[in-house]
Amino acid sequence: MTVIAFRPRPRSDVPELGHFEDAPFTGTFRTPLGRHASVEGHLRVQRLVLVPSGAFVTGVFVAELREPDGTFIGIDSRRATVPADLVPCDGGLRPVVRSTRLSLMGLEVQVEAFAVDPQLTLGRARSDRRAGVPAELRHRGPRPTP
Repeated sequence: MTVIAFRPRPRSDVPELGHFEDAPFTGTFRTPLGRHASVEGHLRVQRLVLVPSGAFVTGVFVAELREPDGTFIGIDSRRATVPADLVPCDGGLRPVVRSTRLSLMGLEVQVEAFAVDPQLTLGRARSDRRAGVPAELRHRGPRPTP
């Protein structure tokens, strides 16, 4: 199994600690009264997993659920691994998450297909694997033996 981790590129306007790139998505669900309501949220991408059966994106879906009239219902999050397609884009491949169903706030949510930004960093140094940990707190040197 091949795993490609998505990590953020350092940006001057955002602190480097623990920021992950987010991919926005939309969706729909049926309220308990049977009306169609909307979902807006983002996927905090953690990694792209490539296996013989296909490509998958793993991350945390954070979504805001609203009634058809715009009334706020709530916010929920769910960690999930969802199927994706790798679509050619500008000389590279862009992951596009397939339409999928998630359970948020006890409701079945239909998330529409959406693209993940291909600019997410893949080539960070191996020593920087722990995104979000300040350099001064990262362990340098041999690990102590118990």
